[in-house]
Amino acid sequence: MATAESNPSLGFDVTSNIWLQPFSALINCMFPVEYVYADWFGWQTNNEAQRADPESIVSPTEATKDAGSRVEGFCIPQFLLRKNDIDRFSSLEIQEHWQPDRDTMTANDPFVENDEKKLIPIFIAEHAEDDPRYAKLKLTKEWKEHRPRYNNVSHLHHTFLLPSADHPMDGREEKRFDGQNSAWSYSLHGPVRKLQSGGFPSYEEDQTGVFKYPIAWPEPAMQWLVRPRPNDWPSSELVQEIFDAGCHLAPVGRGKRIDEPVELIDYCQNPELTVTSSTVPSAQSNEGKWAMDETEWRTSFSLAENKLGESVSPVQRHVMVLLKMIKKFYFPDVISTYYLKNLLFWECESKEEVFWKEDNSANCLLFMLDRLQECLEAHQLPHYMMPQSNLLQYEDPACLNQAAVIVGEVRRSILPKTVSLLKRLQSLSYQTNTYLKDIGSQLEDPLLRMQDKNLPDEDHIEVLRSLHSVFVAKCKEVIASLRRIMPVERQNIERLLNVALYAYQSMLARNLCKLWFLMIKHDDQRQSKEEFKAFVKEEVKDLALDDDFLALAFVFFDRTRNGMDPSLAIPSTSAMVQLREEQMRIAVEAVEKAQAPLEGMFDWLKTSDLKEITEKTSKKLREKLDGATVTKEEIERLVNVELAALFEERMKVKK
Repeated sequence: MATAESNPSLGFDVTSNIWLQPFSALINCMFPVEYVYADWFGWQTNNEAQRADPESIVSPTEATKDAGSRVEGFCIPQFLLRKNDIDRFSSLEIQEHWQPDRDTMTANDPFVENDEKKLIPIFIAEHAEDDPRYAKLKLTKEWKEHRPRYNNVSHLHHTFLLPSADHPMDGREEKRFDGQNSAWSYSLHGPVRKLQSGGFPSYEEDQTGVFKYPIAWPEPAMQWLVRPRPNDWPSSELVQEIFDAGCHLAPVGRGKRIDEPVELIDYCQNPELTVTSSTVPSAQSNEGKWAMDETEWRTSFSLAENKLGESVSPVQRHVMVLLKMIKKFYFPDVISTYYLKNLLFWECESKEEVFWKEDNSANCLLFMLDRLQECLEAHQLPHYMMPQSNLLQYEDPACLNQAAVIVGEVRRSILPKTVSLLKRLQSLSYQTNTYLKDIGSQLEDPLLRMQDKNLPDEDHIEVLRSLHSVFVAKCKEVIASLRRIMPVERQNIERLLNVALYAYQSMLARNLCKLWFLMIKHDDQRQSKEEFKAFVKEEVKDLALDDDFLALAFVFFDRTRNGMDPSLAIPSTSAMVQLREEQMRIAVEAVEKAQAPLEGMFDWLKTSDLKEITEKTSKKLREKLDGATVTKEEIERLVNVELAALFEERMKVKK
């Protein structure tokens, strides 16, 4: 298959890296990595603020783990996607709102305490030979002795951990901004219950229950712990950290879930209700429509993926988010973002660090598209942690072949497709209505010259200078605009504007650094900081930027002059540290505002109280299950009795 270095069909010759540099500059400037980090910091600080008081009943419990793109840092920033790429903004022309969903999982202990106060295992994981990512959970003798109702059941059913089908928001209607009604839904998708709003902006949250893997690490994944890594990614320290965090088992098997699972209360009273003889057919089954065996569980490496995602470089993160955006806009659904993530992890491990450089980011993107196409054509993409498992083996081969063709078509016209996509992005937070205003006309000449295969080499540098000059001016325009409207009376608005201001200061400092080194001759690249300082001060003299901005520019200057990739410094610069601090203030205020209605109403109730009530109620229910049928109403009654008793006790103390 053609590689990123040899494919001539981009509209310009990619056999020379100098042609890839303008494309790299273009995507790095039109969609700066600062956008990605600014949003990621926002989700990080939101999670931290929610967990600041572990005793608050509105805080996630210790067993509730956040997962997915918000934690990994692979979330697409919160963009509005316009229907076309014309240089004007209209809210009536919005095609889609890109906002990452929230993924949470509640980790359950695979051991329980029996009547003799001894911990006993509930099950033993038996991995499938043909795909070890899946396993059946064989109930232990000790568990059956502890719970005799399970004597005639061999394996644990999904119902044991699937979230309840009840949710107070399910079916609730609300008015959208356009006056139309929209409804909330709460439905089962694979192992998760998905809470969704049809409003604008949209909201989506995935909730699932999982088991902590019963031993330190699954045997089929042992090879991942010890395989050689010549590029030291992930590091041995990170591998140890992932091993210590462990993995989980999620209630989902291969195939399609046909019916809504039985209610947990019914299952616990009569586990034999769910005993079936269904089996998973071969991987060649047409369209993957077979009935799921609901006693088959999937090994989940979500915590490992969180840590791996957090560890990637800015360029790797940027390329992954770009891939996700391209996938959402151009690719069919058979290509999942989970496939892209596994592919990225493989290439982070195999490609040398020198490959993942900011000036080479276009080549990185093309390489990833080539690898994706190869995997689709071969119907083969090994799972990163368990390579024996082929992620594509349950997909329809015809769909994979068609997807491979589409990826190839997108790759051949990657320049216009990427530019068209990025021009459609709209974000109030990041001031894109100013930053991308009239960008099409300003890029017209550089884009035409980029596609001229006969352009002399020396003119390539001029194209780069032209691109960076355009975006230096754009950054200054946004910063000037933000300065004009600050300060504002509303504190939360001012903080949002500060987030944008710090992001654009980082972008401006990087672009000025790049422009400086493009302006001077190669032999003069050891020029002093004083000359660079004079250049920067002249460029920003009308923006009222202080010495902190000069220090920021020197960070990128020093790294570039010493042959290091300047992008590696982005997350830890003073501008991005200040940006994160503003995001934290915004998050704390948002959490306090959300919790305010509960103050005084539930301040007597703590998380530890709920845990104690759960334990007391569970004990009473176990006693009832031995000789009677228990209903939901009975459970609610027992909980309410305990809550009422606690409330009365706390009120006496207050008096």
